[in-house]
Amino acid sequence: MANSGGPLAVHQLSEFPSENTIRILVTTDNHVGYNETDPITGDDSWKTFHEIMMLAREKNVDMVLQSGDLFHVNKPSKRALYQVMRTLRLACMGERACELELLSDPARVFNYNEFTDVNYEDGNFNIDVPVFAIAGNHDDASGHGLLTPMDLLQVCGLVNHFGKVGQTDNIELNPLLFRKGETKLALYGLASIRDERLFRTFKEGNVRFNVPTGQADDWFNLMCVHQNHSSHANTAFLPEAVLPDFLDLVVWGHEHECIPHLVHNAGKGFDVLQPGSSVATALSDGESKEKHVFILELQHGERPRLVPLPLTTVRPFIMEDISLKDVEGLKPHDKEAIAKYLVEQVERLIERARTMCIERLRAARREEDSEVMLPLIRLRVNYSAGPDAPMDYQVENPRRFSNRFVGKVANANNVVHFYKRRQARGGGQKVDAAVDLDSLVDYSNQTSDLEVQTLVRDLLTDMNLSLLPEIGLNEAVRKFVDKDEKNALKQFIDHEVDHEVKVLATSKEVLQTDNIDDLKKLVKQVRHSSRVPGDSVDSPTQFNDLEMETPVAAPKRSLRSKGSSARANTASTGKRKTGISAQFVESEDSDETPIQISDDDDQNMILTDEEESSNKVETPTITISDKSAARKRPSRARRPKADAEGTKGGTTSRMPKTAALQALLNKKRGASKE
Repeated sequence: MANSGGPLAVHQLSEFPSENTIRILVTTDNHVGYNETDPITGDDSWKTFHEIMMLAREKNVDMVLQSGDLFHVNKPSKRALYQVMRTLRLACMGERACELELLSDPARVFNYNEFTDVNYEDGNFNIDVPVFAIAGNHDDASGHGLLTPMDLLQVCGLVNHFGKVGQTDNIELNPLLFRKGETKLALYGLASIRDERLFRTFKEGNVRFNVPTGQADDWFNLMCVHQNHSSHANTAFLPEAVLPDFLDLVVWGHEHECIPHLVHNAGKGFDVLQPGSSVATALSDGESKEKHVFILELQHGERPRLVPLPLTTVRPFIMEDISLKDVEGLKPHDKEAIAKYLVEQVERLIERARTMCIERLRAARREEDSEVMLPLIRLRVNYSAGPDAPMDYQVENPRRFSNRFVGKVANANNVVHFYKRRQARGGGQKVDAAVDLDSLVDYSNQTSDLEVQTLVRDLLTDMNLSLLPEIGLNEAVRKFVDKDEKNALKQFIDHEVDHEVKVLATSKEVLQTDNIDDLKKLVKQVRHSSRVPGDSVDSPTQFNDLEMETPVAAPKRSLRSKGSSARANTASTGKRKTGISAQFVESEDSDETPIQISDDDDQNMILTDEEESSNKVETPTITISDKSAARKRPSRARRPKADAEGTKGGTTSRMPKTAALQALLNKKRGASKE
């Protein structure tokens, strides 16, 4: 792909856009709340976001386009929410009229709550700089109701949250249509979806784009996505080749490296803009590139004009890579000389960062009222002496070395990174490389779980757990790590304990078993007998498909009433969706959803948070999918043996887990005395 024309300089930007020009400020991956407890860098993310929004007001833009990860976590702190809401009120509310005319029905896009209008047309707000934003992988939907932080901002009237997806295997994208003078804009949004799943949905033809009527050349088609742009180590990605060729520009979020110009995809005919993040969230080479936001100007009949705006509140970050064997005079065993040399290199980088910060402030005419920020410094040191050398270069503890620079750098615990260069191996798929879609299907399946949960799965398989299923625990760890679901492990363990209690309480063989090992084997056999055919501990991809993409009509996964099935059927015929599908609810947070289970589906019983925290003896009645009326089960200790055998297929214990276990033990002791 070739560069589609150089960007304009800031001074070439007029004070106000013309009557036929739509001026957009583009930003992404602001990660407000990142590292907010750090005394040095804790305020960096929201200060830069405030600068970005003030630039939007200063440059008189018609809208702000945010392409995901506004917040660093999907449950932001009160402090992070306060700073974002404060900035949005200061930057977006005013008396100036927004000149964008909305031509489409916004209810087709904002169809997930009762607030179906764009905020600048709501008479209750004075919005003159509207913000349109999608959800990223950091601030995606979670918890009861599948709400995102963007939903809160939408309800407050501060943000227009678009691109929300109800069913990840059946996606329909409706654009927001705008007009200003003779220029028309069709804005598409797609919230972050797991890359391998989204690629599979594209490959199967289950992503539909509704295009505006009229001449295709009348509309500028712009799309926001938040996906991996290229393959990193052990990750899938969304290739540009699967996107439709009627698009004119794709704003690509999620990638933190800033590419300050449009990149043209000759094969598809559209341009790609990768704005990058506004705060460094990792000490990597991509994060060390200069941070920008962009002014995008669209005018009918002309190519889009791009103006990069460098950010002045970003903390300076310099990264350098050196190899000790390339330094003359250094000997592998001379540890003191090596340390002295590395200290000199770090001091050089600190001075370079200080000069960079002063020049940036001088360019922004803020050197008088701003202090020079402590920089982020990262020195990567290859201490290998080569394959034939008797010993490698002797280096000291990296943390002890880094602590020498307390008060001089912002990252005084990880200034240096010592490593030994590995042999070259096949790298990731480059953005401009030829993409073989068929081979990517296999690649997607192979790399779908090469993350933290892969390591956990291997560990759990070796441990051969008896009470906790490996697959379920692996999924709970994934939610805890990837989605910051702090209660994921607790909910999973409580659910499994309750399930094991039910298994023990309804099994006659338990009373005849005295050996604990035999008891574990019995529980394991019952669990495996109730597992869906084809499910395998060694098949993470199969598990993910089962848990997250189970069709609504599956006999053992009835999550909703008949109304939900009707909504799913309506969505599949192309009609407007009126709510979030049960299928998506199950994929993200089925642990808190009241469900219906069949008589033999004990493993699906889930307690809500209220039931877990209360000490009441009774639990809510669970609907039984048997034609006969559900019977209230008496206490097991008082029920005759014949009664227990006659009703063991369906009902649930109405005692807490501990009480049920105690009753079971008491009955076991009584049986042994007899």
